[in-house]
Amino acid sequence: MRPPLFHSLLLLGLAQLPLGCGDAAEKTTGPRMNVVLISMDSVRQDRLGIYGHRPEFAPEVAVSPHVDALAMQGVVFDEAWSTTSWTLPSHMSMMTGLSDTSHGVVHDAVRMDPMRTTLAESFSAAGYATAGFYSGPYLDPKYGFGEGFDYYQSGMMPEAEREVWLSTRLKDLEEQRKAAGQPAGNPQQDLVRLTDRLSHEDITSPRVNELGLNFLDTHAEEPFFLFLHYFDAHYDHIPESMEPGLGTKFDPGYNGNFSPDRWYFNPAVRSYGPGMRPKREISQRDLAHVMAWYDAEIHWIDRHIGKVVARLEELGLAGNTIIAVVSDHGDEFFEHGNIGHRSSLFPEVLRIPWVMKLPGDARAGARIPSVVRMYDIAPTLADYAFGGSVPGAEGSSVRPLIEQKPSALPREALGQLVQVGQPDMRQPLYSAQSQEVWRDGRYSLHRMVGTPQPVANGSQQPFEFKQGAYPGGVPYFFFDRQSDPMEQNPLNANHPAFEDAIERFRLAVTASQQHRASLPQSPLEARYPPAKTEAEWQNLIHLGYVQPGTPMPKTRVKLPDLGPFPLPAIPK
Repeated sequence: MRPPLFHSLLLLGLAQLPLGCGDAAEKTTGPRMNVVLISMDSVRQDRLGIYGHRPEFAPEVAVSPHVDALAMQGVVFDEAWSTTSWTLPSHMSMMTGLSDTSHGVVHDAVRMDPMRTTLAESFSAAGYATAGFYSGPYLDPKYGFGEGFDYYQSGMMPEAEREVWLSTRLKDLEEQRKAAGQPAGNPQQDLVRLTDRLSHEDITSPRVNELGLNFLDTHAEEPFFLFLHYFDAHYDHIPESMEPGLGTKFDPGYNGNFSPDRWYFNPAVRSYGPGMRPKREISQRDLAHVMAWYDAEIHWIDRHIGKVVARLEELGLAGNTIIAVVSDHGDEFFEHGNIGHRSSLFPEVLRIPWVMKLPGDARAGARIPSVVRMYDIAPTLADYAFGGSVPGAEGSSVRPLIEQKPSALPREALGQLVQVGQPDMRQPLYSAQSQEVWRDGRYSLHRMVGTPQPVANGSQQPFEFKQGAYPGGVPYFFFDRQSDPMEQNPLNANHPAFEDAIERFRLAVTASQQHRASLPQSPLEARYPPAKTEAEWQNLIHLGYVQPGTPMPKTRVKLPDLGPFPLPAIPK
């Protein structure tokens, strides 16, 4: 059981890095492999069958049968770690082979440096047809994700369809009021509420599949790189809207009256105490019901992945196609006192699934116990597909681990969660806080750094950071992941491995900062995305990324660079 003090601290306070294996994409003389990279947004590793999960109330139903079947033909990484607990930075690492420190896209007000090279650009340079189809707001091309793709398109509800949906719902709402003898509503308020519902009722996996399958049908004769992003497991959870009976299938005996629809915003789930500290309110049975519906949505995504795999087989492409299935991060269900993601760096949000099917029977069914990182994915796919890499990549191919080469070195994973905000909404000043984590095969260390002084919007001076401490003056949370895999019980600073872990954490941060310093960098102006529209801002609020009621910035946010973080050091 988690100690009460640690529970309070969490609520209040919340690697050696081998270089990439080449500076340029190179064509090989041998046959080139097609690649399908699939990202399941917000899917925890421990909710897939291949990692041992069985639904609590329907153990006979497989949550992820198609991914599980794929895993039996390929390799499964048991210790795969994301770089952060939200979509934008983690996907940037996935697509560039860089840690969050190196790519720098760690908050909403920055985009990928145009001087970086993406995985899609590397495939394009190697002569591949490239396509990406996404379904969440943080995969928008304005952040740089479209670079290198011949086709890059959203699977979210098209604008024309949204207009029809909204106008139809507005008309239905007025007719319901009229029939009930109620006065007419406020059209503007109704539009805001319905736009909220739209962001949650949009079901995107079928559109992503339609786009992806069409690409496969029309590009079967040439080498291709296809990226598919599935967003439907992201909260809220509405499996019954996806398919009647889908949610009930995973919790057939539930007779309560709690709906997981909009559960993230429901005050019956959590309340807030002093300092906006979250407090759990939901019962264990209702929480289990929410998680059952989460399973149902993962099952929905798995079904769509199965259709992609089947189409590859129908087209005769399965024997020459690498399929990689990963997640960008997971979700918390009060394991550390909160729900959702983008609030911590614990295993429930950072440990991710990574399943990879390679052509032939190479190590079919193998489990890889070594630590691997989100930023190893791009170099690995380029290596296996055409013998190249991603220019400037910080991660490295995991091929030596898969092929059990003596040269395979143990890896360490870095994670980071940067949060930027205005201490005073009346002034355009910004402060920043960053949580960091280091993990090897046995231990993990968490720390926090922050800005002692806010900076002005538009400043050219980088944010400065200082080592912080959790409440009570605790500078690090240190865990033995072997005996405490969910990182619930921090060890004391007198543990014999503590100082060695800090030194290795320091070396890993140093290597990552040096890697970033070695990369060319564009002027700040080139790294600012277009200003958000009112609709985009509201969508981020509705998805839980922005606190409800937060006003949209009156001026375009142009934040300075993040300065180098202080190196981890042994507490004095």
